[in-house]
Amino acid sequence: MNKTKKLIFDAAVKCFSKKGFHKSTMDEIAETAGVAKGTLYYHFKSKEDIFKFVIDEGMTVIVNEINDKTAKLDNPVDKVAAVCEVQFQMTIKYIEFFRTVLSQMWGDEERQLQLREALKKYFEVIEINLKEAIDKGLIEKCNVEVIAFNIFGVITSTVLYNNTHEDVNFDELSDTVINFIMNGINQHY
Repeated sequence: MNKTKKLIFDAAVKCFSKKGFHKSTMDEIAETAGVAKGTLYYHFKSKEDIFKFVIDEGMTVIVNEINDKTAKLDNPVDKVAAVCEVQFQMTIKYIEFFRTVLSQMWGDEERQLQLREALKKYFEVIEINLKEAIDKGLIEKCNVEVIAFNIFGVITSTVLYNNTHEDVNFDELSDTVINFIMNGINQHY
């Protein structure tokens, strides 16, 4: 991503996170990015285009980080735990991005459908590792689509909720949440 698009990305995330998609304007995004309105329109035709760019780029960063972290691991259960760890750390690092994601997840507008499509690519990374663990007999057969969605939801909502508390130890919280998820995956009913 070039420098100007990075400025626009950061500004859009900040605006969408603070005011929501509908209340954010192209003028505010341009001003927050420190670019002329014409520059903004040179790169993007509309706020919808900016939103799609933000979601696609953001999810690409996360998937790349996960792939880097899991590439060196052989055990698929370790890979699932690593996905959880990366998700947790990325949610802390890019909290405004994830706030934007959660605020725009529901509905039938094109924006929500694009968001769910981008998330689906992320969920597929988790599903691949879960399927591999199932195939190797390391975890019980389960609905990997539901588990992938739950991993995302539990981690993201936990970080966003606890980010408002000053005394939170995110290392301890990460360990607690990841242990909860991993124990849940291996639980027998």
